[in-house]
Amino acid sequence: MTETSDAFGRALLEWVRGGTTPEIIERDDGVIEIGAGAEVYLMEGHEWPAAEQEAMHYVRGYTADLGCGGGRVALHLQQLGCKVVGIDSSPLAIKAARLHGVKRTLQLSVEDMKGRVSEFDTIIMFGNNLGVFGTPQRARRMLTSWAKHAPRGTRLLLESTNPLSGGAPVVDRAYCASNRAKGVALGQCRLRVWYDKSPTAWFNWFFVSRTAMKRLMSGTGWTQIHVAVGAPDEPYVAIYEVVETKD
Repeated sequence: MTETSDAFGRALLEWVRGGTTPEIIERDDGVIEIGAGAEVYLMEGHEWPAAEQEAMHYVRGYTADLGCGGGRVALHLQQLGCKVVGIDSSPLAIKAARLHGVKRTLQLSVEDMKGRVSEFDTIIMFGNNLGVFGTPQRARRMLTSWAKHAPRGTRLLLESTNPLSGGAPVVDRAYCASNRAKGVALGQCRLRVWYDKSPTAWFNWFFVSRTAMKRLMSGTGWTQIHVAVGAPDEPYVAIYEVVETKD
């Protein structure tokens, strides 16, 4: 990812430095929405959604904050005395996280995570970051591969929002209905982020309900041990674990 196309990384860096201008999210059919901004991406632990706060009780051992952005999760765990590393594909996000106070960082794409998954006891994907895989099909393929490399007991905290709840960014019931007619996942979307008049490249993202999450993860090698929930329109966190001994 080049700095010129990393508009969201530049937003994170500005927010850590005290900026307050939110990002703009554009859907590929022309719908525009003001993003969450620094208020959400840098919020402290006591301000997090209920599901995230509950899910933190399932974190153990060496932890990866995957898609760390400005590092709010990594910083929170670090302050609790946990061993944690903030991971992001964006060099500007990594710079922002370090400026925010995160001590250990790693610039790494989600594709490259397979080779490192065995290093961690817990992998956290907050911020609706299940969507970073782009599509449910790709998420299933990659998470199946991760499970094959993960030691028994490795935990995975996956966050998403029900696309029909009214709380998923840039997705509403009409858009879900259009996706259903196309034969694609209800919460599937194609987006780009604008900041300071510059956009990122277009990218795929998706949101899934708790039921769809369970279907997606079935047979991947990950076993669901808990789901942390809050209000219906808030994100939930599904906690998974590798429970079978590898051959």
